[in-house]
Amino acid sequence: MKRTILFLAVFILLTTGFAQAQNGIIRGTIFEEASGEPLYGVSVLVKELSTGAVTDFDGKFELQVAPGTYTIQVSYLSYTTINITSLAVAAGEVKVLDDLLMKEEASELETVTVQAAAIRTTESALMSVKRNAPNVMDGISASTFRQIGDGDAASAVKRVTGVSIEGGKYVYVRGLGDRYTKTVLNGVDVPGLDPDRNALQMDIFPTNVIDNILVSKSFTADLPADFTGGVVDIETKDFPEEKSAKLSISGGFNPSMHFNDQYLSYEGGKTDWLGFDDGTRAIPTGGRTDIPQFAQVVGNPNSPLGQEFQSTLRAFNKTLGGIRNSSLMDFGLGFSLGNQLARPKVTWGYNVAFTYRNETEYYKDAEFNLFAKPADVGVLDLEPLEEQKGDYGVNNVLLGGLAGIA
Repeated sequence: MKRTILFLAVFILLTTGFAQAQNGIIRGTIFEEASGEPLYGVSVLVKELSTGAVTDFDGKFELQVAPGTYTIQVSYLSYTTINITSLAVAAGEVKVLDDLLMKEEASELETVTVQAAAIRTTESALMSVKRNAPNVMDGISASTFRQIGDGDAASAVKRVTGVSIEGGKYVYVRGLGDRYTKTVLNGVDVPGLDPDRNALQMDIFPTNVIDNILVSKSFTADLPADFTGGVVDIETKDFPEEKSAKLSISGGFNPSMHFNDQYLSYEGGKTDWLGFDDGTRAIPTGGRTDIPQFAQVVGNPNSPLGQEFQSTLRAFNKTLGGIRNSSLMDFGLGFSLGNQLARPKVTWGYNVAFTYRNETEYYKDAEFNLFAKPADVGVLDLEPLEEQKGDYGVNNVLLGGLAGIA
């Protein structure tokens, strides 16, 4: 048994040695030309056989190939590839490739510019802005506008903590009046429509073109200095990359106010539903300041001044009493359109938006009272001067638009 095992071992060794004698061996060492250090992990490929090897930590490699002529390719990332052609290998021969030197390959890449815009129209993005802000800040984002359905900035900003709206348009921050509040548009001061107020009318901005409304409640160096309550910053949308159009419809219903046939109204003009007068409530003097006075015509009504005085009086609207009719529910519409137009020399961007809101209120047995302090310094209780009691109806209409081009 021992002789059989010894015979098999000798046979295997002889067979292996014979097979190796039939093949040739390619050996070599690869160095970096600049430093002379051996390169680890260099790929050495025999193209004709699609086989290869990888250098070890000393930069050495070894390949066993059948006798023949081969092309050797030596490649490594960021180094120039070496091609050795017509390498003849005989049976049993060891072919040594003397010290292969690889040069670093300097290739100039084309400039690639990557642009990205931060998404700031979500509540999570707004929370990140508030968290990193150096001052006390709060706000509301466009995603909340879409969920709630607010049609203008005044309706939206009142949902921010510590903010209230007076008269449906003026912002009060932390209870301080509009003279203590500053309104900016994209960080730029915007003058108000009322010269007696510091704040801007917020209801003229449709939410269709707003990304965020930020309310700063404390000072920082980059904010205007003429505020005490807070600064309301309205951030408008950028010009869209592709054509976009949005339509929003909102409505509101109060059982005691809407579809009430006892609603108190009056005979107004034909364009009242658009929010402006067609001349029904116009003063007939046309802005004149030299109209006749009563003292000039009393006792002489047929004089030219008297006739002019009477014609001026008759030109006023004779209907002063209210009428009863049915009231409508609150409703609103909003529409926005934006796009970019590429031209050979310039690209134009535009944003257009408009908003319409019609609100009706009705109060039964409403009271309006005027009180004053008596002249007697010893009396501290207010005394009534005027008192009105009765049904009260009011219709508020807002038609607004906003357009931007760049």
